[in-house]
Amino acid sequence: MVRPLLAALLALALGACDLSSALDIETPAYEPQTTVRAVFEAGQPARVRVSVTRDPYAVDSAGQGLAQRPSRVDGRVVLLRDGVVVEELRALERTCYDRRTSQCDAATGQTVTTEDGPFPCGFFLGSMPIEAGATYTVRAEMAGLPPASATVAVPDPPTVTATDLGGDRWRLRVRLTDPPGPGDRYAMALYREFDRTTVSICLPGGARDTLVVFPTPQVYRSDFATADPVLLTGSREAGASIHFVTFPDDAFDGRARDFDIDARAVGSHPGDTGTVRVQVAAITPELYDAFQILNFDLADNPFAERVDLPLNVTGGVGRVGGVAATEVRFAGPGG
Repeated sequence: MVRPLLAALLALALGACDLSSALDIETPAYEPQTTVRAVFEAGQPARVRVSVTRDPYAVDSAGQGLAQRPSRVDGRVVLLRDGVVVEELRALERTCYDRRTSQCDAATGQTVTTEDGPFPCGFFLGSMPIEAGATYTVRAEMAGLPPASATVAVPDPPTVTATDLGGDRWRLRVRLTDPPGPGDRYAMALYREFDRTTVSICLPGGARDTLVVFPTPQVYRSDFATADPVLLTGSREAGASIHFVTFPDDAFDGRARDFDIDARAVGSHPGDTGTVRVQVAAITPELYDAFQILNFDLADNPFAERVDLPLNVTGGVGRVGGVAATEVRFAGPGG
């Protein structure tokens, strides 16, 4: 029960306020913009996704979530290298699904697939490989909207050597030679090869596991351990289970730097061949900064502020980055 004095003080503080009234805030007028997303990888053709922003205050009657990031192919995308048009990218229409489930019909031997929540996820694809060290501009044109463009300088692949230090596990010394000038950004990962896997094939009578051997080895990303302070500072994972790490050249600008990493002697995939690949990539600042932000899981934090990702698209929104990788391969038994 509220005491009379406390009730009087509350009434005095609140005055004649109507607590049932709604606060009317005028939201800014929504203007759609073209969104451009791409990562130009040296040696690979350009792949660009284009979409149109949606009104954040409008009710989403279709139930489409932002995680779907639907993209469109009804526009035009042109690629320029060092200011000269090199090609117009071709549109490839694709459909993605919120959920896809498959079930084997033992009576017919046919796989029945159920697909829920289709949404467009097409993209624009180039035909010419991206050149390291070149500067590219991508320009996207959507009907009724101003053209949107972004320019990115694709880095040169880093100078990397690696040495097997021996022992009963993969202990590798990776040497990265950094060019003079601060601001270089890198990423490191370790991959393992596998040449076979078991797949379930639907046949009359039910599904049956079948061994499939690949004509060329496939790769999967594996983990590694390190005590290197640069890698540990850049990683968001424990030091013994790093899958992917980004780091700047602040501590070794213009110099060669050795990184010692350890990997398990045997990989986790049943078809593992024992061969490992160490990959070091030079990445543009836009990608580095975005990864630093997105690598923190704030979805369940009620006190987290909205995330402001770095954007470099003019006339619209979005992010376009560049990457160039160097890979060193260590063959396993029989490799």
